[in-house]
Amino acid sequence: MMGNGELVKILTHTDVTRYLEFKQIAGSYVYRDGKIAKVPGSEAEALTSPLMGLFEKRRLKKFLEYVRNYKQEDPSTHEGLDLTQVPMSKVYEKFGLEPGTIEFVGHSMALHPNDA
Repeated sequence: MMGNGELVKILTHTDVTRYLEFKQIAGSYVYRDGKIAKVPGSEAEALTSPLMGLFEKRRLKKFLEYVRNYKQEDPSTHEGLDLTQVPMSKVYEKFGLEPGTIEFVGHSMALHPNDA
């Protein structure tokens, strides 16, 4: 389940989910620059995605590898950033991500409804 709101908690807690049928979605889409584009779900899709240019894809790849390898208890994975102290804007700045990519990561991948 992608949702984590109050309704999902109630449905799960009351065990009513046994009466529901869940289906996997084919993909997620975003509206950007007047066009609808598929959110990449694999490396192959990411390489052909029109959402970013070639150099921005490389920067995003480095950022996503950092996130994947980050371990709170292992300072060698922090690359000088303590994520409990540093705002996310500084992390984006370290990897040189463009504003459009930052918005894409926050809203399309992390599913944050606003910039707060």
